[in-house]
Amino acid sequence: MTTAPSSGSVTALRIDLVFPRFKLLSGAERAILGLAGALVEAGHAVRIVCHQFDESCRPRVPSGVDVACTDARLDWTNNRYLNAGADYARTLSLRHALDPRASLYLLFGPSLPLAWQLSRRGPDRAPVLYYCWEPPRALYQDRELVLECLGWQRVLLAPMLSAYAGLDRALVRQADGVCTSSPFAASRIEATYERPAAVITLGIDRDRLDRARTETRPTPPRVLTVNYLHPRKRVDLFIAAAAAFGAGEAPLEQPRWIIVGDGPERARLEALSRELGVADQVEFAGFVPDGDLPKYYAAASCYLHTGLEESFGLSVVEAAYCGCPVVAVDEGGVQETIEDGVTGQLVPPTARDLAQAVQSVLTKPDMGRAMGAAGHDRISRAYRWQQGAADIIDLAQTVKPLKTRNG
Repeated sequence: MTTAPSSGSVTALRIDLVFPRFKLLSGAERAILGLAGALVEAGHAVRIVCHQFDESCRPRVPSGVDVACTDARLDWTNNRYLNAGADYARTLSLRHALDPRASLYLLFGPSLPLAWQLSRRGPDRAPVLYYCWEPPRALYQDRELVLECLGWQRVLLAPMLSAYAGLDRALVRQADGVCTSSPFAASRIEATYERPAAVITLGIDRDRLDRARTETRPTPPRVLTVNYLHPRKRVDLFIAAAAAFGAGEAPLEQPRWIIVGDGPERARLEALSRELGVADQVEFAGFVPDGDLPKYYAAASCYLHTGLEESFGLSVVEAAYCGCPVVAVDEGGVQETIEDGVTGQLVPPTARDLAQAVQSVLTKPDMGRAMGAAGHDRISRAYRWQQGAADIIDLAQTVKPLKTRNG
């Protein structure tokens, strides 16, 4: 089969994208599928290789992308932190599903152990790139948080985490190149692993989002967040901001506070909303199918981001593209996607500061509309999946000459 070259003189390639577990469709899954679609559009043959592929991800699989899923068991306990270890532990068995004729292997997150195995295939092997969202938090900055959640099991896991931190650094050195989603993440990777990381441009599904864009927002106003309900997303801070909204001020119309997403923290967060007296204002929408998500962006008067030093924040970018002003904690990759005072507001990570910033946006509708319009223009210019596909091919060419698909 003859396929048009992707760009310049690069011949069409066979590319395996490896990610052990596709959970409910969230930022990581959408990023991988978006890049896969752009690579196919550029003329390359792309396979996704995994152990688990949640049905929520199926509608986003681009035409022409093959999914090789082993259906291997990854959940062995009732503890999500211990189960996450299975993503790493069983990665090596994915070697049987890899295409031996591939021109490039791109390993995402927990598939890193394959870098060691693939690097030993000889001098003519295909290059191996490691896409690191960020150094594993469980090994580094979130280590104590993880151990606190394990109870007595921390006695078993603590020495394992220490040992694996050393192994993690060794495995990263086996990849021919390292890439990530943002300059913030790249700086953290370089500090942890002492090697540079190239930034791969992410994008958005413009057609899907454009169908929902509107200049009219419903009343009462709605404050939105879209997150997997995990401690590092700090959705408890979103709820605390709802409780702090309007404190000490003249009576204000209380907005609806919408939480889209599901995860292990949901029960605790629902209890917190009752404890803080805002259960009537805070709505847990649960998991929302990808096709319906733009309606939530379109109906929101403000998007509130509370994630702890998030490396990128795809939902933040999508909300801004939909013309929604963003209030965000002033940390992590969102400092690069949101321009303070122009497309949104960056504030300290306290309930009071977040509530005041949201109040400012909601009580000054002209300012909110101007921020939303500026956000749409900024995202439109900066984030395209096609550029991300070109970034991947450019990086692969710098680390090792690429074999052609028919080579």
